[in-house]
Amino acid sequence: MLTEPFPADQLAPLTNRGVYPSSQWSPSAFDYHRSTVAAGIEKLLLELEEGLAAEGRAVTREDAGKVPNYDQHVALRDRLGFVVADVFWGGRNAKPNVEAKGSCAIVAARILRANFEQWPSRIDVKRDATQAGLFRRLRDLASVYADKHGVSLRDIANNHPDQGDTFYLGARTSQASLRVYQPGLKRAQEEGRTGDAITESERNAVRVELEFKPNKKPAKVAAATLSPDQLWGVSPWIAEFASEVFAMNVQPITISDRRESNRNRALRFMATQYRGHLADLLRECQGDVSLLGSTILDLADIPHTQ
Repeated sequence: MLTEPFPADQLAPLTNRGVYPSSQWSPSAFDYHRSTVAAGIEKLLLELEEGLAAEGRAVTREDAGKVPNYDQHVALRDRLGFVVADVFWGGRNAKPNVEAKGSCAIVAARILRANFEQWPSRIDVKRDATQAGLFRRLRDLASVYADKHGVSLRDIANNHPDQGDTFYLGARTSQASLRVYQPGLKRAQEEGRTGDAITESERNAVRVELEFKPNKKPAKVAAATLSPDQLWGVSPWIAEFASEVFAMNVQPITISDRRESNRNRALRFMATQYRGHLADLLRECQGDVSLLGSTILDLADIPHTQ
């Protein structure tokens, strides 16, 4: 479910390390969204500008220079100077690409989904909670999942009480993985705050983040329409983890390409090749599918019972 529009009088600095003190998990929400879009660049920019303005985040265009693989790069900045979205196009890429981070990913995803066909290359979904000892309990649970499902577990520890730690469950190179970290301590570290300048809520804040990088067409098509809650189901072990941690009903989603068996491929070719004859025979059988089947078996001299 997407959040409410930005209040015009509450334009805070954009960050993917926000802290939302709560005794329960916050709703699932996009935290990063990057997608190739089927649109002309001017129409895309206008839709983004109008959509963001309608959400209370009016933006202006700024030439941001070239990036790898693209000739053109425009940053859309709000009135406080924060980049709300980046748009890339040109070069060897036939279609433009849009990137949005933090709270702006929510709105960018909504605008793109409502107006364009798109193929996401990465979507992050987050949930936050604030509870003493929660990070350690999740780290212990991650160790269980790593052993149970054979996925990698990697720690990035600062070994300092005023600096947040992070662990990754699942390989970053895989299509889906989890990142769990302490956003309150991360923000305090970025702002140079230590000791008593860090609140208990900041020390106890935890974020669980799904990083989904669809790598084939079925996954990209699914990613363009799945809700933040549904995206937790893109991997069986992540669906199980989310169900246990968030106490939510996560339905696993099958999005991988399925290899067609030799037998099914041969039958498909046969049916395609003789489609006209099959259609004629079905008409001769007056639409009776059972009679069609028995007639084909008789023609192939395959014994069968009525």
